[in-house]
Amino acid sequence: MRARIRRTTRRATAVGAALAAAGLNLAGTPSAAAADRASFDVTVAATYYRGTIEFYNRSVIVDGVLRGLSTGCRRGGAWAYDAGGYPLAHKTTSLVCNGAVERDIPLSWDVPGGASSVVVDLLDADGNLLKYCVLSRGYEYCEVT
Repeated sequence: MRARIRRTTRRATAVGAALAAAGLNLAGTPSAAAADRASFDVTVAATYYRGTIEFYNRSVIVDGVLRGLSTGCRRGGAWAYDAGGYPLAHKTTSLVCNGAVERDIPLSWDVPGGASSVVVDLLDADGNLLKYCVLSRGYEYCEVT
């Protein structure tokens, strides 16, 4: 009976140690965790750019699905702004003309602190703005305007 208790105790200790180690590895470093996360959906007729926006200390990642059609090719765009309203970074995706495709926009800058707001654009094939949404850091959804 004592051998069985020792075996169970050793097994429980081993499992506890493994879980603790896994927990530490899964948690990662604090700088790697997203400070804020929000969703966006910019739609014009049957085309759209929708997904999530993640704020970090010196970057923002716009992670979404862009849908374009042969009759209406689309690009996604994103701008990051500081608290004073000055642009920190801007990028656009490649053109999509054949359905829904994963398109991410990583924005980064070499300025301490994070972006205060992000604007996500839906653009036509020529780069003309069709619709956009504005997200202030700390909110859960990008407001379409």
